[in-house]
Amino acid sequence: MKQPVLLSAFTAAALLLSAGANAQIIYTDVDPDLTITQSDIGSTAHALDINNDGLTDATLTANRTSSFNSVFLGTSNGSQVLMCCPILLTKAMNGGVFVGADASGTGGSWTNDPQGRLRQVPTSGGGGHGGWGGNPIPFGDWSNPTDRYLAIRFPVGGDWYYGWVRVSVSSGANSFTIRDYAYNGVPGEGILAGDMGSISTGIASSALLGMQVSPNPFTTALNIALPTGTTGTVLCRVLSLTGQAVITRTVAATSGPSTITLDLASLAPGTYLLEMQVDGERIVRKVVKE
Repeated sequence: MKQPVLLSAFTAAALLLSAGANAQIIYTDVDPDLTITQSDIGSTAHALDINNDGLTDATLTANRTSSFNSVFLGTSNGSQVLMCCPILLTKAMNGGVFVGADASGTGGSWTNDPQGRLRQVPTSGGGGHGGWGGNPIPFGDWSNPTDRYLAIRFPVGGDWYYGWVRVSVSSGANSFTIRDYAYNGVPGEGILAGDMGSISTGIASSALLGMQVSPNPFTTALNIALPTGTTGTVLCRVLSLTGQAVITRTVAATSGPSTITLDLASLAPGTYLLEMQVDGERIVRKVVKE
């Protein structure tokens, strides 16, 4: 039975899937997370090769001078990133924002730039540098030292490929951390920021983001591992790509790590959306039955 209220929340996800049901999300987890800190005068850079073809798509750099600390990103080999603001600053995006050819809804625009700032902070005694006068002001879209996403696209064989990189920048702009990145292996198709081969909607920060689904693809059953701290009633729904619920289960989660097993032997082979709902928050993962 369809749930009209919830279905409307899936309209955007369903539209994205209808356009990219064959999307090939190629995800790389930087494990352990890579943190680069520039404590002294100078700079330290890290090259990003999003599709592992031996070509640098962009370079993240932590830089320190006598006047300011900064983290910036430079594009390479024809790649572009989303830039914003009065001057070229690398756009900081939240998870779930669609990254594609049309950047009008992101507040940014696709641009080549050898040194697009994420965050720049004047150091003490830096008054007067760059026209700041006696009251220097930090600038850059990455003002909050939490995980955000930068959007990148790179050309291969005349086609654009779209991806994201999850980064955090320290409040003092003397360090950055790269956690993971991904791209859509289908030329010309976009990707949701934070998509690791799944689609998430309606969640900015939630313990549900630590949910693990296995195996995927599956044959008869899915095991859903919930992270510590997930409590209460959990609504599990399997939906078609058009948003129609085909199987619904309600289970109770404990305060510790717990696992839910869904018997899906009756499902026909194909691609589905697995929705999990608890405490008013929702996450959706794309799953495949073989």
